[in-house]
Amino acid sequence: MPEYYVASDIGGTFTDTVVIDDGGRVGRYKSSTIPDNPAQGVLNTLVDAADERGVGLADLLADVEMFAHGTTIATNAMLEGRSKKVGLIQTRGFGDTLTTMRGFKGTGLEEEEIKRFRTLVKQPPAVPRSRTEEVTERVDYAGRVVCPLDEDDVRRAVARLRDAGAEVFAVSLLWSFANDAHERRVGEIVAEEAPGASVTLSSEFLPRIGEYERTLTTAVNAGLRPLLRTSLDSFESTLATAGLRTGPLLMQSNGGLATFAEVEKRAAAAVMSGPVGGVVASQYLGSRDGHRNIVTTDMGGTSFDVGLVLDERPVMSNTTLIGRDRLALPSVAVRAIGAGAGSIASVRDGVLLVGPESAGADPGPACYGRGGERPTVADADLVLGYLNPDNFLGGRLVLDVERARAAIDTHIARPTGLSVEQAAEGIKTIVDARMADLVRQVTVEQGYDPTDFAVFAYGGAGPLHAFSYGAELGCPRIVVPLTASVHSAFGIGSSDLTMVEELSKPLQTPPGTTDYGAALPADGIEATFTELEDRASRGLVAAGAARESVGFTRSVEIRFRAQIHVLAVGVDGGPITPAGVNAMVERFIDQYEGRFGKGSAFPEGGVEITTFRVVAASPVPRAELGSGRIEGDVTVAEPGTRRVFTGGEWTDAAVYRAEHLREGLSIDGLAVVELPDTTVVIGSGQEAVVDRLGGIVIHNRP
Repeated sequence: MPEYYVASDIGGTFTDTVVIDDGGRVGRYKSSTIPDNPAQGVLNTLVDAADERGVGLADLLADVEMFAHGTTIATNAMLEGRSKKVGLIQTRGFGDTLTTMRGFKGTGLEEEEIKRFRTLVKQPPAVPRSRTEEVTERVDYAGRVVCPLDEDDVRRAVARLRDAGAEVFAVSLLWSFANDAHERRVGEIVAEEAPGASVTLSSEFLPRIGEYERTLTTAVNAGLRPLLRTSLDSFESTLATAGLRTGPLLMQSNGGLATFAEVEKRAAAAVMSGPVGGVVASQYLGSRDGHRNIVTTDMGGTSFDVGLVLDERPVMSNTTLIGRDRLALPSVAVRAIGAGAGSIASVRDGVLLVGPESAGADPGPACYGRGGERPTVADADLVLGYLNPDNFLGGRLVLDVERARAAIDTHIARPTGLSVEQAAEGIKTIVDARMADLVRQVTVEQGYDPTDFAVFAYGGAGPLHAFSYGAELGCPRIVVPLTASVHSAFGIGSSDLTMVEELSKPLQTPPGTTDYGAALPADGIEATFTELEDRASRGLVAAGAARESVGFTRSVEIRFRAQIHVLAVGVDGGPITPAGVNAMVERFIDQYEGRFGKGSAFPEGGVEITTFRVVAASPVPRAELGSGRIEGDVTVAEPGTRRVFTGGEWTDAAVYRAEHLREGLSIDGLAVVELPDTTVVIGSGQEAVVDRLGGIVIHNRP
């Protein structure tokens, strides 16, 4: 029997699953997300996969070698305020940490929201002051006990928090990463006074400098753990009952997989579980086809997500931005706006707006015929002729053109005095411009030239819109991969088993230092990295990895002294020497000036290493991707044509289907490629070629 490698991604509108057999053949499946029962949405896709192969669901699952999963459970719980009620314990005098928070600069808001000055307010704290208690204790920056822990004070604090409704507990004491004795004892007392309650200690979960970020992230993790545990237990049980014999793995924000048991302890590390998969998949496929620099663009039903791959490596961020909170956890850097196929169009004060509000999966766009009455991007695409109403989701959902026209007519065309077609094109133009602007923010505003990048377009709607925003950016190639409609799921299945360990251990050089290797202890730096590598390796071995398969990536967070913001800088493998320390600092200076401009560095002020980080990874079983398209000389019917409204007029477009595609086929625009799970558009003045992996690569004609 064949072995299968399966990965699923539960999105806000659709659930995507990719099934690859040991011959490299790819099966792509989509189903509507079921918010009240996400596991059922995954099972629906697996039933389709089993039916396609002529086997029962249990038989298919019995032959699964690896099952990886991405989920939005943690993300949605944070955004919707559905996490458990957290009781927070802090050092006396520091209970207002979360209420004070960082200076407000519109973090996590879209530009339109930032401009509404009269409504700008701070976000609510992750834990209200009424469920925050202070206890008497103090440890200084060097880990020395200045004031012993008052255990009776702790017991009183726990009792008050329980009376205030706390369901779980978070402990974040000052300088606990330098000496964790007090936090560990507080955790023991909580277990005695509130048996069965989950406790997250910052010194175990996030032993790093940064009082506010450490406290915020610890509190968020505490609130998410029970929810994620319940969801993952249900998911694993449902799949096991259906016949899955292997333990599923979960995607983390850092782009690696972890066992369900490990992720439950680090629930906050899964808040970007789904979106990062597409970046990982783009890096994986791009490396096979020579695309070293990639802009990843994921347009789904709800949002448009953008990431970068530089020199074949996903760009990472030291933090994870979710909603308006910035968590102190590393993640693949992904920026998002509310611009998806389900984004709702409206007219406000005579101005046409698109998003960020979405019609979601239920009721969905008007054309779904499920009760939605407001016009969306998908309705506009249908009215303009880009979408075939009989081809959506492989024909399982027939789109209603008249409902789409009626929604656009009522809410957009009449209020603006436009025809229905003009209004629909206006919707598409605005959403395409918003997406192009986000790509500019990720590239141009960070010092990168979009013309040096290939655009990878994926998600259910990305391949339809990429011809427009990609051309506006001047990117030389727009790649629609074979896995476009399930690209994030494919990336989840292409990842390694990963564990991150970090520790804040500040080290400074005196002002005026030029020999950093003499000022910073190379042997101490090596010892810290070795300690973190041992800890990460033990974690992966406990998760089932072979010790000899584990590889390590080292980095430090470093800054100029007296500055707040840090940069993550890669560190060569050990043993570290004074020359290696000098090379590390020089790398930081080069990276700093590359980010902020030549001459912006201030080495005369000295540098400070704040945090050491190790990423340990072990490969998981996976199939090599094979060709998914028709090869050789195959006789099929000639492409058809369809009328498409573009540039203010109706134009004939060539229409290709999956059976027309084979390696090397050239397609001149204007053309529409109808695949069972997505639609690709090649614009006028563009041409496309089918690559060896079945992807469609679009170029602008000279």
